[in-house]
Amino acid sequence: MPRLSSPWLVAAAVLTAAPVQAADSAAASPDRPTARSIAPADAAADEMETAQAADQRRLIAEVRKEQAFERGLFDLPGVRRHAAFQDAGVITAPQGAGAILAFHPLAEGGIVIATGANERYGEQTLTGALASILGLASSSAKQPPTNRLLWLDASGAEIRSAPLPFPAKGVTIAPDGAVIAVGGDRVVVFSPAGEQVAESTAPHVDLSADELARLREEIAEQHREELAARREQLERLVASKAELEAVSEDDRTPRQKAELARATMMVKSYEAMLGRLEKTTGGAVDTGLAKARAIHRVAASRDHLFLVAHEPAGYGFGVWRCGRDFADPEKIIDGLSGCCGQMDVQVIGNELVIAENSRNRVAVYGLDGEPLRTFGEASRADIRKGFGGCCNPMNACAGPDGSLLLAESNGLVKQFAPDGTLTEILGVADVQSGCKNSSIGLSADGSRLYYLDIQKGRVLVMEKKS
Repeated sequence: MPRLSSPWLVAAAVLTAAPVQAADSAAASPDRPTARSIAPADAAADEMETAQAADQRRLIAEVRKEQAFERGLFDLPGVRRHAAFQDAGVITAPQGAGAILAFHPLAEGGIVIATGANERYGEQTLTGALASILGLASSSAKQPPTNRLLWLDASGAEIRSAPLPFPAKGVTIAPDGAVIAVGGDRVVVFSPAGEQVAESTAPHVDLSADELARLREEIAEQHREELAARREQLERLVASKAELEAVSEDDRTPRQKAELARATMMVKSYEAMLGRLEKTTGGAVDTGLAKARAIHRVAASRDHLFLVAHEPAGYGFGVWRCGRDFADPEKIIDGLSGCCGQMDVQVIGNELVIAENSRNRVAVYGLDGEPLRTFGEASRADIRKGFGGCCNPMNACAGPDGSLLLAESNGLVKQFAPDGTLTEILGVADVQSGCKNSSIGLSADGSRLYYLDIQKGRVLVMEKKS
């Protein structure tokens, strides 16, 4: 928007001035008495005043038009229209390979994708589901796909492939070109040529007998604390329900009737929840250990792997570092807060960049886990000032010239300077909103931006406008 000259400044001031609002109202209602209609002034002065008012209204209209245009640039449809990267195509898994579960750009161009059965894979129509239940499904029904890694060139054509021993949760590429994939509690490493060279099960959970015993007690104590908290909540709900029931039915107000219905429902819900927790007391420790073994993301430096997993006790995430041969695991970061099992970590330069979505921020650490800086804040009103939604940003990747790209679950991709200053909103992928894996990647030449549409099992491609 051009710099406002003095008439524009006058118009901007007029927008907030009460006398002009009154003049606008008078102009919009010709039958309304005005000072001139009651006591006419000199004709020449009246014409001048009319001309000035018309000029002011014209300037106001132009200012409002510019403001509306500027607002349109920063909503999702506006960004999509004006962004540097525009929709250019879709990469899907080959026939019979299922969905794309994870991906990473290749240094030589193209991407590597992990395919397999996503959580929603299979029969989704009501008719098909009923036929399956009744044993009437046809013998030609699709079989679940095998899990695979596929190397694709820039055009999307397959270069090579390799079987994966699990459905992937995350894929990364090390500086030497090795491809590392994680899923469940397993990690597997492939050479750049597609040969599997290493595999490990939960390398971050390497505990002595004493450490395992302490961990079991921590998880058991956490379960006991949760049970106690739920019992207290149930007692308060029961007491509130009893107070409402003490009021005779004829004397209850509509509000009290609604509150009693809600309290009755909550009591039943909490009783059922407490019953489930009490029944699972014996298996809580094993469940907690299994949860802690699951690996959500992986990043790689020249010498180390960085694995993201749930804390063994508690509700947050941690980052464990081990050698490229899985040796010497140690937890270097703890207390990370993420939504819906999403916590992305990336090695960018000599730093670990973590999209800590539940805190609407990015946390940057040294490769030894030393905290360096954070940036970001929540902002639902202006997508330029912060991260929208309940939990964003979701994923990160390296940008050009030391910059950082961050993805939000509504499709937004933003570019930040290393100090956290927003430099550009690059584009908006056409995806459904909702907390989910929103992995992104930039091609080596910077011409293509990739965004994982996990719900549809595909990768969306946006190309930079010339």
